[in-house]
Amino acid sequence: MKRGREVVALMAVAASQRSALTSVPPQINAIRSDLHLSLSQFAALTSIPLILFGLAAPIGISKFARRKPTESAILFFIGTLVVALSLRALFNSTALFLGTVIASLAIAALNVLVPVIIKRDFGSNLTKIMPVYTVVLAIFATMGAALSVPISNATTHNWRGGIAIWVIIPFIALILWIPVARHHSNAHVATTIQKAPWRAIFRDPMSWYVTLYMGIQSTTFYTTVAWLPKTLIDWGHSPASAGSLLALTTGISIPCSLLIPLWLGRGLDQRKPMVLVSCASLIGFIGMAAAHDTAPLLWIILLGIGQSSFPTALVMIALRARSLSEAGPLSAMAQGVGYIVAALGPIIVGQIHQATDSWKAPYFFLASLCVLQFFIGWRAAQPRPEEVAAAKESK
Repeated sequence: MKRGREVVALMAVAASQRSALTSVPPQINAIRSDLHLSLSQFAALTSIPLILFGLAAPIGISKFARRKPTESAILFFIGTLVVALSLRALFNSTALFLGTVIASLAIAALNVLVPVIIKRDFGSNLTKIMPVYTVVLAIFATMGAALSVPISNATTHNWRGGIAIWVIIPFIALILWIPVARHHSNAHVATTIQKAPWRAIFRDPMSWYVTLYMGIQSTTFYTTVAWLPKTLIDWGHSPASAGSLLALTTGISIPCSLLIPLWLGRGLDQRKPMVLVSCASLIGFIGMAAAHDTAPLLWIILLGIGQSSFPTALVMIALRARSLSEAGPLSAMAQGVGYIVAALGPIIVGQIHQATDSWKAPYFFLASLCVLQFFIGWRAAQPRPEEVAAAKESK
């Protein structure tokens, strides 16, 4: 199989992983009104994916996944995602929550498996392919946020049409991935994953720096996705306008998601890109808290630049894995622990907002997380001593 076809299929899988999530928050008022959900229940709905991303990340390297070639496992989870997204939009609140749970389990596995495939098949071009992968994630996250409400208004005139439409993307990915799954037989990858040195990974400080960085950036990203539309609606924007501004935030991250990972690949020391994305988020959240009506577009743009910390985290996972056998377990650890931490973000911010009846304190809370992200990212971006030694020997 030509490598270009595999890249296209991988990008289709990437496109399936975010639009299903970002299409929900702009519909907050319609969903709550139709299904009679409280604000806390809606916060739980947006947190379910993160909790399951964390708890279910090991599915990607579990015995179930190892029984099959990695490509076949990806095919299974894409098919599961198609079923789950169909279920989510068709029936009552139970189906909405159940479909969200099943979809989250499938995406959790894909989150782990796809980077392993990229590291295995495109190792020499890792910092070129991974940015494209993350850009596709950002593009379709943007589309989910921007188009959910307009699609609802143009089709069914309720929220179901606006979230049901996104099942088309994983369906296309399923069709494109079938030839890949048929072509490949990668039992050697399953073997290296099975023999992964878990104890060494858990004892490695660098693994924890990468994991905590993943957790903090995921917290700020998914909390922004969950609550920015509600914030803007409370400040007088229409639901469509709020969705568009959320889309602008994720849209700004698209060129940054391409350029910053390329910057990361230019040397052993990645601290400068880490500083840029952390400071952008910090200033953006402070601006939202202290002067949201002064320069709202500026804060939105800065938050968008800060959202490129997600591709930064994915690239750091791949760069800091010392071998292919570590790539899957380190990815599972970083995403498992990281997403569990991130799941608390929308809930905590929702509680702070309810307690203060203001959005100022929640955004100051998110700004404080960016300070932590700065220091942890600084450590994660420093090269290992053996990496420095190897670089000196190669000169």
